[in-house]
Amino acid sequence: MEQRSILVTGGGRGLGRGLVERLARGGHRVLFTVRTVAAGDDTVAALRGVHPAAELVPIVVDLSVLADVARLGETLTEQGIALDVLFHNAGILQQSPVRLVTQEGREQTLAVNVLAPLVLTRALWPALRRGTRPRVVTVSSRLHLENARGGPPSFDFDDPGLERGYTADRAYKNSKLALLWFTFALARRAGRDVTVNGVCPGFVPTTAAASTTGLMRLVMRHIMPHMPFATRIEDAVASLAFMACDTALDGVTGAFYADQRPLAASAAAQDVGLQERFWTLAAQLAGCPPDWAG
Repeated sequence: MEQRSILVTGGGRGLGRGLVERLARGGHRVLFTVRTVAAGDDTVAALRGVHPAAELVPIVVDLSVLADVARLGETLTEQGIALDVLFHNAGILQQSPVRLVTQEGREQTLAVNVLAPLVLTRALWPALRRGTRPRVVTVSSRLHLENARGGPPSFDFDDPGLERGYTADRAYKNSKLALLWFTFALARRAGRDVTVNGVCPGFVPTTAAASTTGLMRLVMRHIMPHMPFATRIEDAVASLAFMACDTALDGVTGAFYADQRPLAASAAAQDVGLQERFWTLAAQLAGCPPDWAG
């Protein structure tokens, strides 16, 4: 198998850690972000205990701080790295009933789930252009669809940070729709030089449990996995690995996948006017120029 240089965000736990292990086992060089040095050391020690030859590079960064995200990407680019795959796995489903903001004043869910991928992709764009058949993959969700549990997203361009009408569920769904707007708009700008696609790994209760406490954590760990709508972690990781490395996706761009098959995104996600409107808004929110890709 051809070795690829792959950066996975949120690689220290859950699906991200599963993906890092799968890629390392396949012989790829895997850089992955974690929130603490301890998390990085623990992941490397655990995976090298099973795969001694694994090429693993942990990177400590707080993805909610966009200045730090930009600095990370710029540092890697200046080092001359050639990146074959940038996999935006990291994301949060906020549990707080009240709106939380980052130290830079941005609503947390939007910052981590959408703006951080934008900022990191922009900073690593030269590194991706140096890669071999480079790919960008974003992790969205079926929850952006019109028939989503609890109703579809309701994104307000005049209030993207949900200063009014905040709920954690609304923030999450909005972020997954917005991430697809970013994905499709970037794919259009990149052409075939860098392919850009989105994926839904499915609902994996055993990993979602990490974001919950008390009774809900017990339900997620021991009851939800037996529900027909639940996805096994092995299947979810396989879907992510497919997006990262499978040659069937060479040249495929601007698509949304689930279960290793194309899935139609919502009408809102496919609306080019909304994609372009969000591209401009996101650049403003992230503090970067809108004409960086291509």
